[in-house]
Amino acid sequence: MKHYPTTHSHLSGDRVADVREISVGNYRTQPHEHDEYMFLLPRTGQLIINVEPNAAPLWVAPMSFVMVPPRRLHDTRAYQADQEHIAVYVASDFVGYCERKAQGALSCTQISTRSAPLPLLKAVRLATETGSREGGDLAIYRKELTARMVAATCVEAGLMVERAPLSAAQARRELVNDIQTYLDSTLDRSVGLDRIAYEFSLSRRTLTRMFREEVGNSIVEYQSRQRVRRAAVLLQAPDMTVVAAAAAVGLDSPSYLARLFKKYGEALPRSFKL
Repeated sequence: MKHYPTTHSHLSGDRVADVREISVGNYRTQPHEHDEYMFLLPRTGQLIINVEPNAAPLWVAPMSFVMVPPRRLHDTRAYQADQEHIAVYVASDFVGYCERKAQGALSCTQISTRSAPLPLLKAVRLATETGSREGGDLAIYRKELTARMVAATCVEAGLMVERAPLSAAQARRELVNDIQTYLDSTLDRSVGLDRIAYEFSLSRRTLTRMFREEVGNSIVEYQSRQRVRRAAVLLQAPDMTVVAAAAAVGLDSPSYLARLFKKYGEALPRSFKL
């Protein structure tokens, strides 16, 4: 197991946040501390972190995160060769600014792992997809704004009221709820299983098995049922056409929408009959 180098400060000048992708596996760090808040979000494999004064190490899995306050002695390690995680460093002043905006208190008296909410996962994905391929000040400015958005979303997640640790069944149910929310928000376009698995850092096999066990039907079945329900509501509007309703739920063919209505026992709107 190799040692991973660390540093006290990750921000320079007037920067308030930095988002880093780390793809170093089978490593551990020496005990150290940072001048900034640090948020760790695993992507592949679990991280193990010791933070003073916690007596026991924390296991941080994908779809969760841990927050380490400034000047708190800690060390991390990972045993998988293909370990990947995101580290978000946030200036203390910016955390205080977000805290005042939220009119709450950052819950950092007890360091614990928490389920990463969907907005945080989306913000991190956007930041890691915002590369610096284009040159110029505008690209740098855009990247800095994205880092600020991720930092604010991290702090917002950290401001959440401490909850009792989720059981494995509760964590699984919460993850499936987030997947359903994502599916409902993307009914207007074609989103395949590979894309959904990528969004939630799951393998395609794990995604399909877990969803069927929790919901009772496949992801494709769920999407079809939700499209029928939404189209049925849309077609109640006087000026809504079948073509427009089908397009609004991500279908190119009005006749296919009609077949879905029949399949799921929905009464065909008059517009179909006409």
